[in-house]
Amino acid sequence: MNPPIKATVENSASAVDSSEINQISVPIEERRRRKGIYADTCGRIRDMIVYGELASGDRINELSLCELLGVSRTPIREALKVLAGEGLIELLPNRGSRVSTPSSAEITNLFAIIAALERLAIESVAVIATEENLMYLRSLHDEMRLCHSAQDRERYFDLNHLIHETIINMACNPQLTRLHADLMTRARRPRFIAIANKARWEESVKEHDLLMGALELRDARFAGEILSRHVFKTGAAYLNSIETFTELTQNKSEKSKKLKKIKKY
Repeated sequence: MNPPIKATVENSASAVDSSEINQISVPIEERRRRKGIYADTCGRIRDMIVYGELASGDRINELSLCELLGVSRTPIREALKVLAGEGLIELLPNRGSRVSTPSSAEITNLFAIIAALERLAIESVAVIATEENLMYLRSLHDEMRLCHSAQDRERYFDLNHLIHETIINMACNPQLTRLHADLMTRARRPRFIAIANKARWEESVKEHDLLMGALELRDARFAGEILSRHVFKTGAAYLNSIETFTELTQNKSEKSKKLKKIKKY
């Protein structure tokens, strides 16, 4: 006996729906996979810039990055576009790309804005933070101090970044959080280079000690002054390190030229 027409139609419709869902799910999953690859590639190149594997002014060799990261050129190029938007990469028309070299004025302006935003945030946090919030910040601070004692600069830097980020988030101001996140992306490399100077690293740790103490005392004004000064000093330390590096490079170049002249004679 033939099945009722209605049931046949319903079964057929169900089969079509299932087939269409399977066809749709494949490209969605593929898009997700690609997004994951692009995000991972972008993050890895960003870290290479922040931690100095790619120095300011370095040309980007896309083929070398493909081999190093195990991806095709498409994720590399997509990542470079994102990093260019973050100010870390400079795209050169018909000439590839290179790691950006921000001017002294750009660095000064960048850290001035970050200092203002973080001062606003910390003064608010000193008033509204719960005891649990302060305990969490204290735990991050203590762990960061252990990293300093162990001279683990990369781990120290990651925790330091997390502390600044956490203070901003605790201020409960979404617009401030978005703006700060964008600026900190541009400032990560200068901030990391700044603590390569041992004296500045020691000073920075002491400033964080004062900051944590001011927070626990709920002294909003003092906390704001400490953090603002801390951020300004970090920007200045970066500029000093760049000037020192430039002077050393120039002196080395001049000595090399003199040696070449001596050899001629």
